[in-house]
Amino acid sequence: MSYYYKVFGLTCISDVELPAFSAGNENTPVDFEVKLTSKLPDFQNPTNESDEYCQYNETEFFYQVEEIARYFVRDGKEIWIEPLSEDWGSILMYFYSNSIGALLFQKNLIPFHVSGILDKDGGVWLFAAPSQTGKSTTALKLKEKGFDIFTDDTALIYVKDGKCLAVPSYPMIRAWKKTLDNQTVYSDDEASQIHTETDKYGIFFHEHFRDIPRLVKGIVFLEQEGSEIRIEKLRAMQGLENLRNNVYRGYWIEGMNKQVIQFKALTSIAQKVSFWKANRPADQPSFDTFAEAIIDQVIEVKP
Repeated sequence: MSYYYKVFGLTCISDVELPAFSAGNENTPVDFEVKLTSKLPDFQNPTNESDEYCQYNETEFFYQVEEIARYFVRDGKEIWIEPLSEDWGSILMYFYSNSIGALLFQKNLIPFHVSGILDKDGGVWLFAAPSQTGKSTTALKLKEKGFDIFTDDTALIYVKDGKCLAVPSYPMIRAWKKTLDNQTVYSDDEASQIHTETDKYGIFFHEHFRDIPRLVKGIVFLEQEGSEIRIEKLRAMQGLENLRNNVYRGYWIEGMNKQVIQFKALTSIAQKVSFWKANRPADQPSFDTFAEAIIDQVIEVKP
């Protein structure tokens, strides 16, 4: 049996169920395939980067997780999964986080490590930060205040016809337990542990998810330090440098020979979007007032 899905605006046909993705249409042209196998294909070209767990070049990508699964991605068109266990929660977790990222790079698409919400006009506000800095918690706090979730963790950002647009990843929030404890949007019953060895949970929001490009209103870089909430607007070059640091799996760029693609994406975005830096106090329960400050000083500020 085959399954059809959408992710990052792309349609895939899959041998396995991918519950985090949104439903696709079998009458839509397929952009890539997900295949289950007992033996992965061999590399057809020399690898540019190689270590114990990962090998890749511009068009081929191999990744393995001991006692979980092995994965192979080729030409932005095919992903093979070779299970090494029956732990499908873990198998799919690594598939979502690595195989799809590699496929996007092979298609010359640059994913960014961001969460995001929609404003009342349907525009997107994106939040970029390292893991555990508060991207998901900030987005959830803004949802409590009436803003719908656009994406969690990743999105494509690009410029087309003079406008900066974003495409969401898929309708699943990946949140640490402390994030779930600090929000009221979703109950514990709606969250399921992603991986038995981590304290991270998945929450689906298929009902409110829209897999279409949206106009980017601004990008906010989140930081956590000091004792005060501070928000400041950044110059375009400051925004560009911060955004470069938030390219999803950016350490693959050189080995996949995507430096020029990345540079063009970053410079075009920096010319079209406004950037902010928002700092909240470390080790203080400040997310609610932090979200209010972002609304007052960023989202609802008239241009």
